[in-house]
This record gives sequence, C-alpha cells and structure tokens, in this order.
Amino acid sequence: MKDKRFIQSGLIVPKLDPKKFPPERLFHWLAAPRIPVLASDDPLVTMCVQAVLKKEQVDLIYIGGSTPGAPRKINVSLVFQHTTEGGIYVAGYCHSRNANRIFRIDRAR
Repeated sequence: MKDKRFIQSGLIVPKLDPKKFPPERLFHWLAAPRIPVLASDDPLVTMCVQAVLKKEQVDLIYIGGSTPGAPRKINVSLVFQHTTEGGIYVAGYCHSRNANRIFRIDRAR
C-alpha cells in the first residue's frame, strides 16, 4: 500500500498511466516555443494566415497522418515555426477528427 503522505503531497498521483505520456522527443517538440508566421511566399501558408485573420475554415488534402490523401476541414488557430529555419506548421481544429491537430504545411496540398 502506498504511503498516504506521498499521495497527499502530490508526489504520487493515483490512476496516472505512464503509457499515455508522449515519448520524450515528442514531449520536447510540444514544449518548444512557437514562433508565429505572419507572412510567407508560399501561397498555402498565406492562405492559412489569412484564415486565422478572417476566422475562416480551410480545406486541405493532407498527405501525412493515418489517412494519407484525406481531405481535411480545419479552423486554423495558429501558423507557426519552432525555429526561423524550421518547418512551418498549422494548428487548429480538424473537423474530420473532431479534435485539435497540428499539420506540417509541406505535407498539405
């Protein structure tokens, strides 16, 4: 039996499944600062930035993910990079998955 002092202090959290935590590499990626992208020469990035400003929905064909080539309807909330030389990502609500998702823009058409 676990000592109640540890549970009450917050050192042990009951019913916390360590298998549900993301791998360390993904955890660091999610925790990295996000640099907003406000302008780009890429028309797809520009379309997503405009969707954020106008609060419009975007229709994409996403090549990555569990269903490659599937159309996605996204309410874009942020277009960002982790570094100024890194890839550009689109974060938003995906109606196909009924959840918030992040899409790498170079895998979208």
